[in-house]
Amino acid sequence: MAQSLPCQLPFHNFPLTYADLAALTNVLGHREAPIHLDFEGCPLEPRCPEALAGCGRVESLSFKSRKCGDAFAEALSRSLPTMGSLKKLGLAGSKITARGIYHLVQALPLCPHLEEVSFQDNQLKNQELLSIVKVLPCLPTLRKLDLSHNNVSMATLLGLTEVAVTCRTIRMLQVREADLIILLSPPTETAAELPGSPALRGNAGQKEAQSRSLALRLQKCCLTIRDVEMLIAQLREVPLLEEVDLSGNQLEDEGCRLVAEAAPQLRIAGKLDLSDNGLSVAGVPWVLRAVSTCRNLADLHISLMHKTVVLTFAPELEEQERTQERAAFLDSLTLRVSSELPPSSPRIRLTHCGLQAEHLEQLCKALEGSCRLGHLDLSKNALGDEGAAQLAQWLPALGALQSLNLSENRLSLDAVFSLAQCFSAVPWVLQLDISFESQHVVLRGGRRARCLPARSPPPESPAQAQSSGFGQRCVPRSFCLRECRLEALSLTHLCEALEKCPGPLEVRLSCVVLSDQSLDTLLGHLPRLPQLSLLQLSQTPLSPRSPFLLAHLLGLCPRVEKVDLRSLHDATLYFKSSEEQKGGRCGRFTGCGLSQMHVEPLCELLRKCEDLSQLDLSANQLGDDGLRCLLMCLPRLPISGSLDLSGNSISQEGALCLMETLPSCPRIREAAVNLGAEQSFRIHFSRQEEAGKTLRLRECSFRPEHVPRLATGLSQAWHLTELTLSRCCLGLQPLTLLLRLLRRPEGLLRLRVEEPWMGRAGVLTLLQVCAQASGNVTEISISESQQQLCLQLKFPRQENPEAVARRLARCDLETHHSLLARQLMETCTWLRQLSLSQVNLCHASCQLLQSSLLPLAELKTFRLASSCVSSGGLAPLASGLSRCRHLEELDLSNNQLGEEASTVLAGALEGKSWLRRLDLSHFPLDDSTLAVLVQGLSHMTRLQSLCLSGDDIGDVGCSRLAKALKAATSLEELGLSHNQIGDAGAQHLAAVLPGLPELRRVDLSANGICPAGGVQLVESLALCKHLEELMLGCNALGDPTALGLARALPPHLRVLHLRSSRLSPEAALSLGRALDGCPHLEEISLAENTLARQVPHFHQGLPRLRQIDLVSCEIDDQAAKLLAASFMLCPALEEILLSWNLLGDEAAAELAQVLPRMQRLKSVDLEKNRITADGAWLLAEGLARGSGIQVIRLWNNHIPPDAAQRLQSQEPRLDFAFFPNERQAPRGT
Repeated sequence: MAQSLPCQLPFHNFPLTYADLAALTNVLGHREAPIHLDFEGCPLEPRCPEALAGCGRVESLSFKSRKCGDAFAEALSRSLPTMGSLKKLGLAGSKITARGIYHLVQALPLCPHLEEVSFQDNQLKNQELLSIVKVLPCLPTLRKLDLSHNNVSMATLLGLTEVAVTCRTIRMLQVREADLIILLSPPTETAAELPGSPALRGNAGQKEAQSRSLALRLQKCCLTIRDVEMLIAQLREVPLLEEVDLSGNQLEDEGCRLVAEAAPQLRIAGKLDLSDNGLSVAGVPWVLRAVSTCRNLADLHISLMHKTVVLTFAPELEEQERTQERAAFLDSLTLRVSSELPPSSPRIRLTHCGLQAEHLEQLCKALEGSCRLGHLDLSKNALGDEGAAQLAQWLPALGALQSLNLSENRLSLDAVFSLAQCFSAVPWVLQLDISFESQHVVLRGGRRARCLPARSPPPESPAQAQSSGFGQRCVPRSFCLRECRLEALSLTHLCEALEKCPGPLEVRLSCVVLSDQSLDTLLGHLPRLPQLSLLQLSQTPLSPRSPFLLAHLLGLCPRVEKVDLRSLHDATLYFKSSEEQKGGRCGRFTGCGLSQMHVEPLCELLRKCEDLSQLDLSANQLGDDGLRCLLMCLPRLPISGSLDLSGNSISQEGALCLMETLPSCPRIREAAVNLGAEQSFRIHFSRQEEAGKTLRLRECSFRPEHVPRLATGLSQAWHLTELTLSRCCLGLQPLTLLLRLLRRPEGLLRLRVEEPWMGRAGVLTLLQVCAQASGNVTEISISESQQQLCLQLKFPRQENPEAVARRLARCDLETHHSLLARQLMETCTWLRQLSLSQVNLCHASCQLLQSSLLPLAELKTFRLASSCVSSGGLAPLASGLSRCRHLEELDLSNNQLGEEASTVLAGALEGKSWLRRLDLSHFPLDDSTLAVLVQGLSHMTRLQSLCLSGDDIGDVGCSRLAKALKAATSLEELGLSHNQIGDAGAQHLAAVLPGLPELRRVDLSANGICPAGGVQLVESLALCKHLEELMLGCNALGDPTALGLARALPPHLRVLHLRSSRLSPEAALSLGRALDGCPHLEEISLAENTLARQVPHFHQGLPRLRQIDLVSCEIDDQAAKLLAASFMLCPALEEILLSWNLLGDEAAAELAQVLPRMQRLKSVDLEKNRITADGAWLLAEGLARGSGIQVIRLWNNHIPPDAAQRLQSQEPRLDFAFFPNERQAPRGT
């Protein structure tokens, strides 16, 4: 039965006798689990508690009855010490007096596990309450004492606070009207329990006293000034106050002043609440003056409308240093102010206080003595324009603030003019942000007011970030005015107010409407603002006349670097400083509705801009007529960079008109037109006349009637040296007609045509097209997979006597094949290069090559790569190759030649004494073909490049190859990667390499070379005095090879690849020391080696290093510090690869510090590291400070998607995608 009882056993309104409780005690004696007994409203005999004596399973005991008196309490006091498990005791609603309390107080210390005691609603008076509280030090396990709803006088209340101050276990005293609760915490360790000397115990007691904190809440207790004076005297004895809440009392102005004055001596670590105490507007300055010298004040919030007066204090300096040790490092580099972080300087908020201009003098005098005021919030008051003007006069006396909030103070434009003058009168003011619709008015300074000259506020746009330096250049001022109506007179007053502002100055305006007169007035004042670096008109409707006003300014004001007008709603002007007057300027007028009628007046204005670098007229309505008009004006426009006419509804007529204009525009160097879905039209210029021009036309959908005009334009544009026609609907017949009609007086033209039908036509058909060319074909390149035919034509057409004789010898043949061969011999008589890539050669194709093209005397280069030759075509192909006596370059890589590969190779190498470059990569080199190769190499004394990658040569083949290489004394490049060469093969090579005096490049990557072969190899390569590129990656070289290389580096080494070479940190460090100071090194890769913290770093630097690859090297933040310093010693560095490492925010901070100083750096790969959003923000800051980097890759770091999206919207060069974004070089470069 005892075990089946619930854990909580309530008895409500039961008349119980002593015998009942004795029976209950007997039952509970057989119970193992604890139980809670609750007696509410039960008439109990005075001696009933004695029946519970020895009931060891009772954990909670509660009595609530008016029948309980002193006799009941005395009986209960005798039973309590016998209840060994008792943790909670409640005696409420009784009629006990001092006598009953006396007995209970004597019994409580005898209950060793008691945690909570409640004496609610017992009509206890002062002495009874105090006697209960005084026994608290004897209750070590007590957590809560509830004395609510008793008779507490003010004297008793102050007595309770005195006990709370002296009792070290009390951590909170909470009194609110009838509620009185004391919370306690046990002492961590008493001095008496410590062993050792009395001095040790004394130190422990002192430490415990210092670590103790007390929260005091005396709410709605009718405290008066006299009571507060006594309370302050008591609180001065507390070493640390966690919280003091005196809200809802009757302190009024004088009482609030007294408490505020005492605050600096009370050591409050949390908040001091004086809300709802009758503070008036007149009393606010008193409070401000009282706390002005409080060093640990973090926030003061006063709102008289809401009856709020709360002071919040920061932790002591020692604690701050411990908790912010890591944040301090990042804070020294970042400029961001996070709303989640506690402010570093005090914030004073006086909102909804009804403050008017007449109150400001007293307020400012009260704040004048504050030495650390950081943020001042006077929003939601009634200062008006007069108050704003007064405050502007008082600001210099208030010290260096971090922000001033004047929102919702009924301000007009007159107040804006007054506040704008603060830029010149108040050094700390860096930003003035005003929004009229929302009545938002904020002045901001730097993150640290005391470090103002070296800091800048968080940038709101890339333009601002680029204007700011890294503790070196001037900090920009920013004026932002939104949602306003600015007439001409208002703009005049505004510009006059900003004239004395120190620079650089950024002005951002967003107007509901801005007339031409107002815009003209604004632009007219610009010469009187020499410190202006940015003027932005965002979301401001502008008239159609605005492009002409801004174009006129571009030619009139030499300080204007860029004019950017978009959709007649957003205009931005960028200005140069006096030190940056040189350099091209840019005009951008996109989406402005410009048509043909606007072209001539706009060009007339732009003619006056002598150093115009870029002009962007995209997304307008020019059409073909507007384009024609613009092209007629083009020779008179001083554009030196680029012209963008994309999105202007231009058709094929415009593309043809562009081609016809090329002869009259000698400075055009390149033009690209795409009439497909992208609709791009761009022209690039040079400062001087260009001898060679490039034209790219894509998806122009030329019709047959366009072909003659296209040929005529090409014939007249004799400076055009390269033409690309991609998917322009040029079929077989139109292309043939174009080649027939194209005639020039002299020069070369490279023609590249890409059409889908070229992937299906076959080599014979494309060669037939080539035969129709009116000029001499000097180069032919065919790629079926790329659907491309590329020709180089030479004009005028000339005959080759040797080719004429060969053609006459075949004049008796009249077959179609012979006619085509004759035509090819006539057209290609000066053919120097023939490239066939990814094609299928049939028997007829190979016969044609054999009879007409391969025997040509001028043919120097033949490439047949990644192609398939039919079995019937192998013999004529081999025969034709054997007749190429003057061939200098031969590429047969990655072909499918079947079992006849040795026959083809024998023909290809026969008599090739002039051969300089031979590429047989992925060529089926079995024993027979290898024998043919070795035999051929023995006669190639002029060979400069040999590539045999992926041919499975092995150690045996390498031995035979090494013997043949002895004759190749002119060899400069040797490629033997992916060939299963081991130590034996490497040793054979090591024996012959010193005998190749011109050797410059060796690639032995991805073989099976171990330390035994690697050591001999690097010793041999040290004797190659001209060696520049060494690729040994993906071999198990180990430390001996790296150390050998470090001891004897080739003196002219430019490229070193040791990827995945099983190097230890020590070997990598030794190699880094050897490389330090190498004058020629341009590229180094140590990727996929376990470098840990021994990452190579430099002291002398590498002046020509362009790329460093340290992917997957286990590099952490500590190693990154040395690495970042090394990067600064490599001024030519363009690409840094650090992906798949252990880099965090500290590494990002180090990189962000050096990025602005690396002028040539283009790409940084930090994928798959441990960088958070904070680190990415630092990198964005580094980019904004003028870096030329095009992309930083951050995929798969510890950055949430929403944070990544925000960062990329602010800084598009941060790339968080898995696939790298394709980025084009800046236009005009």
